[in-house]
Amino acid sequence: MELNQLKSVFESGGLLSIVVAPLPLGKGYMLIIKDKVKKNHVMTTQRADSHQPREFKSIDAAIANAAKIGFREMAVDLKLA
Repeated sequence: MELNQLKSVFESGGLLSIVVAPLPLGKGYMLIIKDKVKKNHVMTTQRADSHQPREFKSIDAAIANAAKIGFREMAVDLKLA
């Protein structure tokens, strides 16, 4: 899901939690969001026809985007993938 979609779902109460996690094959981080039915979603890039996870170069950048969605509490998972 893209940032604008996530904001909309968050505002309607459809999201439960968010986790900053390392990218499995990258050097950066990604956001994993759990919705009300406990399904996980990954924040994707905003490029046309792209379903790739959005890569953040730092934890701070990922946290800033989680705040843009509306989250005030989040978890950081530093386990290596």
